[in-house]
Amino acid sequence: MPRRAAALLALVLGLSAGALGCKSPGAPDDAGVQGPSPVPAPAGLIAEAFLPTPDATWAKVRALVGGSAALLPGSVGALAASLLGLPIAVASEIDGNVPALGVAVDAPDRPRPRAALGLHVKDGARLIDQLTRGEGARFRATPDAATSIALLAPLQGVSPVALGVLGNYLLVAETPGDLTALGPYVARTMPQAQVPKEDLAIELPRHALEGPVLRAARSAWDRARGPDGAPAATAVPLAPMVEGALAVLGDLERARLTLTLDESAHLRASGTPRPGGGPASKASADLAVGDVTPLLDLPADALVGILVRDRAASRAENVPKLVDAVAGLVEGGLPPAERERLGAAIRAASDARGEWFAGGVRFDGAGPTAFVRAAVADRAKLEAAIQDLVGTAELPPIQAALKREGFRVSAGKAEVAQQGGEVRRVRIEQTAAAGQPGGAGAPPARPARKGAPGAGPPPAIELHYLIRDDGLFASVGNDPSAGLRSAVAAIQGESLGDVPAMKAALAPLGADIAFALVLEPLRLVANRLGQPGAGDPAPVVIAAGAAPAGAGAPAALWARADVAAAAIRELARLGAAF
Repeated sequence: MPRRAAALLALVLGLSAGALGCKSPGAPDDAGVQGPSPVPAPAGLIAEAFLPTPDATWAKVRALVGGSAALLPGSVGALAASLLGLPIAVASEIDGNVPALGVAVDAPDRPRPRAALGLHVKDGARLIDQLTRGEGARFRATPDAATSIALLAPLQGVSPVALGVLGNYLLVAETPGDLTALGPYVARTMPQAQVPKEDLAIELPRHALEGPVLRAARSAWDRARGPDGAPAATAVPLAPMVEGALAVLGDLERARLTLTLDESAHLRASGTPRPGGGPASKASADLAVGDVTPLLDLPADALVGILVRDRAASRAENVPKLVDAVAGLVEGGLPPAERERLGAAIRAASDARGEWFAGGVRFDGAGPTAFVRAAVADRAKLEAAIQDLVGTAELPPIQAALKREGFRVSAGKAEVAQQGGEVRRVRIEQTAAAGQPGGAGAPPARPARKGAPGAGPPPAIELHYLIRDDGLFASVGNDPSAGLRSAVAAIQGESLGDVPAMKAALAPLGADIAFALVLEPLRLVANRLGQPGAGDPAPVVIAAGAAPAGAGAPAALWARADVAAAAIRELARLGAAF
């Protein structure tokens, strides 16, 4: 178990990202190596990784994970010896105070990139002697004529990786070919790069972003789409956002990923748009950004909160995409007239709302309730647009699609008093599913008692919404009336900004935010286990935005994730349990 855990943590530190490397002052000629003269970058370069202080970073990882991590090796040298099958006596030869560096290149003919990593050693010749000479010898050293790498082959058995020594570097790769192709760049060229300040930094050039990174991202999105290319019903609202993000990703000139560890883990990503006015440049210039205030104004008992900002022009561009996504759920598509009505309703609602909306989820003993507050640009127009949008559920093709899936939609007024406006409701009722006894449209079966075996989703769910000059308020879930009252009251009463842990987690986000998500994973798990109110505060924050150009730096798109130590420890504990 300790070895498996060590391997996992090592991968997290960068092995899976494309290898780690080191800095070398060179080694004597009789070590079978040459001096550290630079070599050109390998073809297809997609990542360079830097681990400036391996031992210090490993100590932070063990402290953050806690618990069983105390049983793991105490140094990077001991960890590497354990993972690579080296004698533990050579662990002290690996220098954990010198930067580790690494490289990865694209390999379209292989399931993953080719990579090589290097660990700086105190004396390359002495390491070779310890591994190949004397009674405890485990390896045989064979110089590679083209690169002067001393290739290490085990005297018994087969090594799971290829090992070699070049200068004062222990090089590791998947195959000897990868080792000789990439090792010289790690040991001779990368040590001349500026050492980053973060605990881990990975540089991604344009070739990586428009190639394997974009392919992987698009493959993940394609898995959420149906055989006909239309997104699944649950992914429809995200379709324009995801497609836009993919276009931006493929239009970046370079990107940088960093990890900094202290009392929490802080992951950062930044990308520089490619010149030419493409999607990335347009996003950097047009992205609606602001501070985190709307998120802090959500009810204090929210365990999940989300904030999205977007400009009217961006929303207008996304209307056809939303119409296409909804139409894709209707068998045979939408006829032109119905399609135009749906588009007009979505367009009117988009034009009438403001540049941000914030939402959250609360839990009580009976289940979850979600609530939303959005900025309003034109109250009267928004009221009419939402009623038109709800009315599209009566269009024959959409009604047929709902009936086929076993649903019925109705609308009307809701009795929620003293909210400063008229509260309306939308009821989504589950009928007998197609193919079940009674067929679509049959009365719903009596639901199983809450908590009893076989209990399923509720037979009906209601959305309550209210439009005022200061915002659109809506709630859906277990108790939409209570959720709506809570969202309205939070503006003047107790809000998420009054919760110290949440405020501290969100405060560093600044004023360049286009998207922010905060959640309390430990308290969510406690609610899931039937223990509402339990669980320690351990916020996880994910955000994205755009930083303007200034002080010689170009405009950049950025994203970040901040994970509290308590959440990391719980995830590690659950992982060990499984």
